[in-house]
Amino acid sequence: MNGRAVAAGRGMGVSAAIAVLAAVAFTLLRQRALHGEDTRLFVLGLAAGDTGWLSRHFLFLPTIQGLGAVLRPFGASWFVVLQTAAIAGSALGLFCLHRAGRRLLGADVGHWLPIALALVPGWFFFATAAEIHGLFVLPLGVAWWAFAAWHDVPGRWRAVAVGVGCGVAAALHFTGYALLPTLLLLAFLRRRQPVRTCVGLCAWSGLGLVGAVVLAALAVGVSPWGQFTAAAEFGEAWSVRVQMAEVPRVGWTEFVRPFLPWSFLVVPACFVPSARPYAVGALLAMGMHAPTPLLGLANAERLVEHGAYLTACAVPLVLAAWHTVPRWAFAGSVVVAAVVANGLQAGRRVVPYDPAMVASLRALQQERGPLALVVGSRSADMEALTIECEGQLFIDTDKVRVWTDGASGVPLAPWFDAIIAHFASGRQLVVCASARAAFAQHAHPEVRALWADHLARAYVVEPIVRPGLEAWLLTRR
Repeated sequence: MNGRAVAAGRGMGVSAAIAVLAAVAFTLLRQRALHGEDTRLFVLGLAAGDTGWLSRHFLFLPTIQGLGAVLRPFGASWFVVLQTAAIAGSALGLFCLHRAGRRLLGADVGHWLPIALALVPGWFFFATAAEIHGLFVLPLGVAWWAFAAWHDVPGRWRAVAVGVGCGVAAALHFTGYALLPTLLLLAFLRRRQPVRTCVGLCAWSGLGLVGAVVLAALAVGVSPWGQFTAAAEFGEAWSVRVQMAEVPRVGWTEFVRPFLPWSFLVVPACFVPSARPYAVGALLAMGMHAPTPLLGLANAERLVEHGAYLTACAVPLVLAAWHTVPRWAFAGSVVVAAVVANGLQAGRRVVPYDPAMVASLRALQQERGPLALVVGSRSADMEALTIECEGQLFIDTDKVRVWTDGASGVPLAPWFDAIIAHFASGRQLVVCASARAAFAQHAHPEVRALWADHLARAYVVEPIVRPGLEAWLLTRR
């Protein structure tokens, strides 16, 4: 074992300290809001005990369910469990990346890698959100740690460990499959090992990846092939919505801004011999990850995922910059990244809803019995119900998209009545002000007229005005 490898084996206390400090920072600066529709669906599925619907990322919900078995007896909501997973996964991933940094950069400066990565805007965003990608950092970190160890002292089991880390990452989120090709390319480009040794890495790490994915699928009772089928269906469904005019916006919100300033520094890194392998690896990773954000986000909905699908690109980007700019410029870049990261999620650190709404809703339930709520999509009402009232039955106004897309084949009024009757199922129906406003502002004229032309005539409408809650209780005439 060479001296560098021996030195890299020390410093566990520093790695642990970095992980603990990161966990504390992520907890104190955690987001109090949902990250889009997915978080709501996660909470609804977990509350219903359904962890099998997310086929593309089949290991995520069962993992959260397992963590919930530990935390929920202490009163944690599913939203809190999701956030805890993101915080813990990110912090432990940084532990692993410090171990990798000691080998890749040197024992005395290895701490710069996890510090820089913790403050990459996209990484910081998802370390503090109730989403997949904070947890995703843990197996990613394991893969990089194993890769750095293999590069110092190649070995069969270290190569397998690289593949296992990549396989678990892929089982958590489908984009994890692009991690292994990036590491294999780096193994060849860095030229520190003979070609034969690098070929061995390909074989053994590939075996580790396949084994990890198959075992993970068997452990949660799904077919590993279902992940690829679901990914293909996702791509096919979203490809028809792609609008080329939205591609530049997606390029900024998903490829550039979440990785500032490292996404700019990768350009000069291509011309520095010591940085070039990492720069090429980062660009390859971006290219392999590009189809997902372009298919899913370059459309009229204008959703922003803050670089979620390109999470794995951050490590080679930072490593490329390390070998390109002076140490003082690297430190300055970390500061710039911290400023961008704070701006990216600062608005989400504020509770987005009126707590009085939750209290009023619970009082109304005690008076009127079980309720079924209709709320506006992406509204404060939806945030409150998902975060604090996970057992409350509700639908949001995006449900009407089934009708506007022409999938129902019947007029709006009877379609809406049938949906409501099935949804409420004997519960008192409550339409919140956010839902009424969403319908009134809808692009389709029949949806805009739904309240005045149908609901107000077909239902007895009882106004409800309480602190934080403006709504109407509807009873079919």
